[in-house]
Amino acid sequence: MENVKDFIIDYIQKEYTIPDDIDIINLNFVEEGYVDSLGLVQFIYTIEDEFGISFSDDDLQNPDIKVVGKLIAIVESKMEAGKQ
Repeated sequence: MENVKDFIIDYIQKEYTIPDDIDIINLNFVEEGYVDSLGLVQFIYTIEDEFGISFSDDDLQNPDIKVVGKLIAIVESKMEAGKQ
């Protein structure tokens, strides 16, 4: 299994054209127009499948889920919580 950061960044760069000069960790990929709401839902399902986690409705309402670095932290936290 790929690490969370690499998986998320690779997915976004593969699916959407992100210029090299963009700070991808701080990128709000929804507000900047790279991912629409349907794309976000598909991305979340892909993450859930890849890492064996689930996002709650509250998670999906959290604006942090739209920022690459914050999304990475959320996924890592859920994975860590699942190990306990």
